[in-house]
Amino acid sequence: MPNDYTQSYTLGAILKWEQELHHSREQVTILAGQELSVGHVLGKVEVGTVPTTGTADGGNTGNGTVTGVTGGKFVKVGVYTLTCISADTNLGSFSVKGPDGEALPAAAVGVAYTSDQLNFTINDGSTDFVVGDVFTVTVPVGGLQYREINFSGVDGSAKAAGLSYDAYDASASGNRTLAFTSGGTYEIEAGDTITGATSGSTARVVSITLSSGTWAGGDAAGTFTLDDRNGALQSENLNVGGNTNCATIGGDSSAVAAADIPGVAIVRDAEIVASELSWPSGTTAAQKAVAYAELAEKGIIVRTEA
Repeated sequence: MPNDYTQSYTLGAILKWEQELHHSREQVTILAGQELSVGHVLGKVEVGTVPTTGTADGGNTGNGTVTGVTGGKFVKVGVYTLTCISADTNLGSFSVKGPDGEALPAAAVGVAYTSDQLNFTINDGSTDFVVGDVFTVTVPVGGLQYREINFSGVDGSAKAAGLSYDAYDASASGNRTLAFTSGGTYEIEAGDTITGATSGSTARVVSITLSSGTWAGGDAAGTFTLDDRNGALQSENLNVGGNTNCATIGGDSSAVAAADIPGVAIVRDAEIVASELSWPSGTTAAQKAVAYAELAEKGIIVRTEA
């Protein structure tokens, strides 16, 4: 992931104080696709996919709809309730209440509604709304993974939630998988470089998973995990150095899909050094100031001096 490369490579340069017995730390899940350095400022995926339409109450008189629903930076998990509070021919207004009961500005029928929590349009139907008609928008909880803070995110990750305790790579790092059969004579091992007998393409073996047979029996079959791939393999035999026909493959390797991984984050009650943190590329001073305030709400105090 891009950052401004102000990060330190040691936690000690970043973390100046934390609670005893590591109570400032928490085991977390790092979102797939992330490549984080020590001291990366993190957001948390607290909000799931917001539905694109509102749900009409079964007792509504009006048959209009709520469409174009999207979440804002501060959208909350739970049920938003839109209730008709005034009605007229082809017109009307609705109160908007958040999941925690917070009253948001009212919405007008036929006018795009925008806020930092929820956006939508209430559309008039062939039958006018009456006072008391209701729509709901249910926002689900997210996966709760941690990721590089995403200032444009609408899944909760736009808000600073902590910082990475270590470097983590959930990006799959370019690894690839390759099924093989007829393995034998020479037992291919992690660290070996395989070469396609026909293509001449190469890759380094990271690990091997056997699914059947044995190398000694000449019928080993399974899957290689590879990196440092140079060129496309094809349906061919594999050589390792001077060892020929070590295994047979049916085609090129496949990219490994990125996956969530476990990690540790500083999520509460700590003192950290601002100059040693890592941010998304292009982060502004104003965005950092807001993030510092959000971290302070968690007891994470950002010091401008080492």
